[in-house]
Amino acid sequence: MSQRSVGSTRQQRLDAILESLVADEQASPQQLAARFGVSLMTVHRDLDELQARGFVRKFRGGVDVARTGSFEIVAALRRRIGVAQKRAIAAAAARLVAPGQSVLLDDSTTAAHLVPHLVEVEKVHVITNYLPSLALLAARGDVEFTAIGGRFDAGHESFLEAGAAAAIRALRVDLAFLSTTTADLQGIYHQEDKIVTIKSEMLRSAARRVLLLDSTKIPQTSLHLVADWSAVDDLVTDGATPADVLDGVRERGVTVHVVAVPPSPVSR
Repeated sequence: MSQRSVGSTRQQRLDAILESLVADEQASPQQLAARFGVSLMTVHRDLDELQARGFVRKFRGGVDVARTGSFEIVAALRRRIGVAQKRAIAAAAARLVAPGQSVLLDDSTTAAHLVPHLVEVEKVHVITNYLPSLALLAARGDVEFTAIGGRFDAGHESFLEAGAAAAIRALRVDLAFLSTTTADLQGIYHQEDKIVTIKSEMLRSAARRVLLLDSTKIPQTSLHLVADWSAVDDLVTDGATPADVLDGVRERGVTVHVVAVPPSPVSR
């Protein structure tokens, strides 16, 4: 998401506040004020700015960086959350790709972690609507890729709406890698109908559909059903996903891949 014009010192504090909230979702404005050595009024102005950008939601007595069933946090924040899980899931998912295949990636921050692996696959053709993934592919310079156009959505850092949906509808790819905000035994979900449209088209365009979902999203629901499990061929998740949910997904004909997540390094 584009940043408003603010001073560099304040921008550094905004970044630090956001990092603090990601690490400690229970941090109050009072605690943040003490932590950064500023007044409570200054912290509230900073939180108002972060809310205007879509990073946080303020409520009476506190602030929240978590998604809800009807609210999705912006991609710039999602990229900072659950990085170890996303990397492990993407590394495992990349092993499903064979040389010469066409691969469609959605605009999820999980699928973006596939890019460093895909560029090592011989003659792979990558297709995506996610701008950060496109930038990585362009920087590599020796990978064949296609950009899905449409109206750019800054909050999602991707191309969406009718133009993107039409471009995806015209595709027939070997694999599609997608993520959603939540899933349960009934299906997979997202909070925004415009995202549901794009993901539904991606599912229809692929011969093999691979869902990338870390355990924090299962089992939960969001406002809109994207698809039931008949639209998914593989689920790649981490070992903290409940075993009974995984068994239920397998019973629905989905191949489940469970990956181990390396422990985060301990600061000394």
